[in-house]
Amino acid sequence: MLRLMVVFSFVFLAGCANQVKQNTIILDYSDFGPQVIAGEVVGMEWWQWQSHGEPRPAAYDIKIVVFQDIPLMDVKKLYPVNPEMKKDYRYLKYEKALNFLNSKINDDVMEKVTSVLETTRTKLISEFNK
Repeated sequence: MLRLMVVFSFVFLAGCANQVKQNTIILDYSDFGPQVIAGEVVGMEWWQWQSHGEPRPAAYDIKIVVFQDIPLMDVKKLYPVNPEMKKDYRYLKYEKALNFLNSKINDDVMEKVTSVLETTRTKLISEFNK
């Protein structure tokens, strides 16, 4: 009986974790445009645990986790920020991401940037409207 309860608990927890992953998509910072645009919704393009960027140009592997229908707390547990491992995640609700992208696409300031934003919007819509 105890063995059956342990197996059931494991299956239940695995199902919950899978549900969280199904309600998230991880994108690159650059998928939201250059810093001058993306910064409005996901912050600056340097490690969030630093007060400013490096004096010399540096590459920062910042990921944007877009999520829907799950609590932010669960998303943060699945994708935790870890300065020691240089894991920097920014969290963005699907609706806010879509509104941001639609607004910037409508602005159409630069064709190349608009194209990137349209590609990101397509990824989000296809991922969350399965």
